[in-house]
Amino acid sequence: MSSVDVVQLFRALARQCAKRTTFIIMLACLGFAVSAQIGGDLRGGESADASAMEETTGGGKRAAAELTLSDEQRGRIYEAVMRIPNASVADEPAPAVADTLPSAVPLQELPAGIVREIPLVRGHKFVKFDDRIVVVDPKSRVVVALMPRYKLLP
Repeated sequence: MSSVDVVQLFRALARQCAKRTTFIIMLACLGFAVSAQIGGDLRGGESADASAMEETTGGGKRAAAELTLSDEQRGRIYEAVMRIPNASVADEPAPAVADTLPSAVPLQELPAGIVREIPLVRGHKFVKFDDRIVVVDPKSRVVVALMPRYKLLP
C-alpha cells in the first residue's frame, strides 16, 4: 500500500468519524431539547403549559400564591415562632407547600413584629408541626411556605 493510499484511507476514516461524531452530538442536543420541552418534571419544575392549565382549571395542588421568601426571612419567621411559648404543635401529618390543611388544624397568628418586618406574610397564619413550621393562607387553608424545624440557621 502506497503512502497516497494510506492518506486517502485516513481521510475517508476521518470523514466517517466526523460524521458519526456530528450525528451523536446532534442526537444528544435533540434529546436535551425534547427533555426540556416535555420533561420539566425531571428537574423538579413544571412545564409552562401544565402551569397555565392548572391556574386556569384549578387542577393539581399548585398554590398560585406561594410566598417567595428569602432564607433570611424564613429564618426570622422560624425564630419568631419558636419564641412563642404557648404555640401548640399540630397532631396531623406534616403537609407540604400547596397542601390544604384540614379544618381541624387550628391556625395561629404570626407575631406582629414579623408581619411588620416581612409585609409579604401579612394576612397569613402559621401552624407548628413536629418537623416544620408552615405559613398558611387562612382563607383557603393552603400552605404557602414552610420552614424545617431541624434546620439550624446562623
